[in-house]
Amino acid sequence: MTVLLNNSFINRVWKIKSRYLILIIIGIWTPLALIFKGMANLELPTYQNTFATSAAGDAAASIRGNRTKSTAFIYFFNPIRAFINGFVELIRMLIATPAPNSIIPVLGWLGVIGVVAFIVFATSNLRTMLLAVSLLIGCGFLGMWTFTMDTIAMTLAAVILSLSIGIPLGVFAGLSDRVLKILTPFLDLAQILPTLVYLAPLALFFLIGAASATIATMVYSIPLSIRITAHAIRNLNQSPIEASTSMGATTRQTLTKVQLPMGKKMIVLGINQTVMAALSFVVIAALIAAPGLGKPIVNALTIRNVGNGFVAGLAVVFVAIMLDRSTSAAAKTKISFVPPTAQEIKRRRISLAIMGIITVLSVWLSRNVLWAAIWPKKLDVSNPISRFTNDANDWVVDNVRIITVTLKDFISNYLLNSIETLLAGSPWFITVAMIYVIALILGGRHVAILSLGLLLVIIACGLWYETMVTLTQTLVATLLTMIIGVILGVWIGRSERADKILRPFLDAGQTLPAFVYLVPMLGLFGPTRFTAIVTGIVYSIPVVVKIVGEGIRNVSSTMIEAATSAGSTAWQIITKVQIPAAKKSLLLATNQGLIFVLAVVVIGGFVGSGGLGYLVIVGSSKPELQGKGLIAGFSILLLGVMIDRIANASARKYGN
Repeated sequence: MTVLLNNSFINRVWKIKSRYLILIIIGIWTPLALIFKGMANLELPTYQNTFATSAAGDAAASIRGNRTKSTAFIYFFNPIRAFINGFVELIRMLIATPAPNSIIPVLGWLGVIGVVAFIVFATSNLRTMLLAVSLLIGCGFLGMWTFTMDTIAMTLAAVILSLSIGIPLGVFAGLSDRVLKILTPFLDLAQILPTLVYLAPLALFFLIGAASATIATMVYSIPLSIRITAHAIRNLNQSPIEASTSMGATTRQTLTKVQLPMGKKMIVLGINQTVMAALSFVVIAALIAAPGLGKPIVNALTIRNVGNGFVAGLAVVFVAIMLDRSTSAAAKTKISFVPPTAQEIKRRRISLAIMGIITVLSVWLSRNVLWAAIWPKKLDVSNPISRFTNDANDWVVDNVRIITVTLKDFISNYLLNSIETLLAGSPWFITVAMIYVIALILGGRHVAILSLGLLLVIIACGLWYETMVTLTQTLVATLLTMIIGVILGVWIGRSERADKILRPFLDAGQTLPAFVYLVPMLGLFGPTRFTAIVTGIVYSIPVVVKIVGEGIRNVSSTMIEAATSAGSTAWQIITKVQIPAAKKSLLLATNQGLIFVLAVVVIGGFVGSGGLGYLVIVGSSKPELQGKGLIAGFSILLLGVMIDRIANASARKYGN
């Protein structure tokens, strides 16, 4: 008992000393950064290659030149590309592109709406069906019907392929500890790696277009289906499983007759998450010429047309809400021990029959009547909405400039520039030494050694300065995210009314692809690094607020009642009881916030944030910089691993 108390006391003292040690390190680092500012910081011009980037560029050129000769391409990469491209084009031909010897797809717009209405009604309810139909019609009114169908086709193809791999692997991982142990490092890596990093290497091997975009989407989506399916299998009530085994059922029979039916609800939730992940990536995949709604968003960002970007982004919002509500409604099955009555069964069958007749009629009309096949141009309100959005954006920029410019200048001058001076402006060996010591304090010796190794590899790659710029933006965005996230998280954790008010916005925020947030932020703040930071904050806040709110909500009521009876104020209860008790949740929120922010800050290279993201994007469009783009993606991976390991180790070390 005495040993435990001594260990607890030592840990508490170490935690207090650690805070001061980090402050002392920053206090030493700051004058050194100012004295040696700009010296040995390894900054290179954008168009100057290093040994690593030149080697990567040469390798990329060799790969491009051997696509028709190499055995690996002839018997592996090219067949995979042909199969996936054919699969995607088949689905696109059904709803998006003209069928052979025709000017319309197999299903016109009315037929698509009829089929979607029937599927949603059969798997959920009338209200969800009406919402799905309304949102699809809304995409048509926005003048985005064809783009929307391309996005749905790409998402559907990626989801089908992802689930065909993810669910079986998830089942194996749920049944076998060994399989789970083998898969976990790959699943963790896929979660850490920002989406933009997948694109360039896959486009190199599978060319730009639908095939490489689908494969990239699968890489992003499959880990979710594996994790959730494995979780569903591993967290079942063991009594029915044991009963099945004791009655002589085989492993296969137990799986198909007991475990999968019991885990159906969680598996359907996994399908929902896979769908949303696929949609998020399909939009970003427009950067490698994937069809769909991402294309007009990229065009709008390129020419800085906020109105056009808003219209396309609004269509993405409609599709995201439709897919999310439709698939999540299917997961929320009604749990009741009372079986439906014969009258309820009959009523349900009649309803399905009526919906089936309506669906068949709508499909027939879409095949035989032009107005039901091609969305009428008269039903297009995109131009007025675009003009109104541009006018509104101009008015906001002109009249709220004092707020936006003041905020941007304050953050840029007092946070961004200060931290960038430390990280990117210092000589590289000082920055490496300081990060090593901070990693040693926060994560321990193993994490510090890993961080040192990763930093040295980044230096060898020749992109040290850009990596530190990206790290600066990530840290600043995470700091601001946590300040806002903790405030809102505490609010919803303490107030059910606040939770009801914010929950719809948090849910909506989590369903939208990160790419969509760039459009309004670009309109408000222009093409600057601050735009990427604000976008990262907006994208990350929902997950941080939810985690913090859940942690605050789970604090023992006994502790709160004791503090209240002792005369503590609300502020004292929050700062002295709830936040310390929810420390694990705050550390988890910080970890997730870092990963989410890094993903968006990298995408922010498209709107002027600089750093590694900019090199990835430039490298994908300029052949002479392709090697630099590939190495930039590799550096993002190294940076993401370092951030994740330090954050995880810190959470384990200080979470108790």
